[in-house]
Order: sequence, then structure tokens, then C-alpha cells
Amino acid sequence: MLLIKILTSKFYLIEKSMKMRLNNNFLEDFKKYNFSIIKEKVVFLVGSARFREYFIKIESILQINYKKLVYIASVDGLLNKEKFSEDEWEVLQEIALTKLKNQEAILVLDVNGYIGDHTRQEIEVFKNKLRRPVYYFSKL
Repeated sequence: MLLIKILTSKFYLIEKSMKMRLNNNFLEDFKKYNFSIIKEKVVFLVGSARFREYFIKIESILQINYKKLVYIASVDGLLNKEKFSEDEWEVLQEIALTKLKNQEAILVLDVNGYIGDHTRQEIEVFKNKLRRPVYYFSKL
């Protein structure tokens, strides 16, 4: 808040305009989700590359508002999936499974209930082999 003095000697409080990424407009789509139930510090986001906008926004929310260390399999893969050959994409998918071993929890971005085959595989590895918490965006 910025305090200003008007010529009449009265003081008025005027809200100072601040540049913020996580402003009310940004957070509007996520206000119904309770990200605070994720207790682990290190979180891996998994889901379909078609929901890249969710990855980007949820990463910011978890990092800035909840002080989480957030990881994804591949930034380039997320942003440019259609530019990779099948072989290149498979390598990225294998690396994603390897990266899971270093995570404390995963958050499945199951937007509109969609979970792809590779995401199902990641969930299976994380939940059954590594026995670590799996959170679903739709259930937050």
C-alpha cells in the first residue's frame, strides 16, 4: 500500500500496483484445488504434454506459494513433443522413469480425467515399485 497526502491534508491509502506472476487472474483457475495436502518437498509432475499450460502454471504455484522443488521429465519435450521422432520420444520417456527414483512424490495432472499410457506406467512404477505417494490433480 502506498500512503499519499492530498493537498487538503487528508491521507488516503492507494493500492500500489505490483507486477506479480501469481496474481488473482492467474490463480483463478486453481482456487478450488488444495495443493497444501502435498506434504513432500520434492514433487515430480506427470501427465500428457497436451496439458503443457497446466504444467507451467502448477509448477509456479507449487514453487512460489508452497516452496516445493518441482521437476518434470523434459522441458523441451513438454513444449515441443511434436518435433521429436518416435525414437527420441522413447528415450525421453525412459529418462522420465529414471528420474522418478529421485522424487518424493508425484502429482498426476489428470486434466478432465485423462491419463495417458506412459503416465499410467509412471504411476505404476512410483506407487508399486518405489512405494511413494501419488497425488492426482483432480482430487486436490
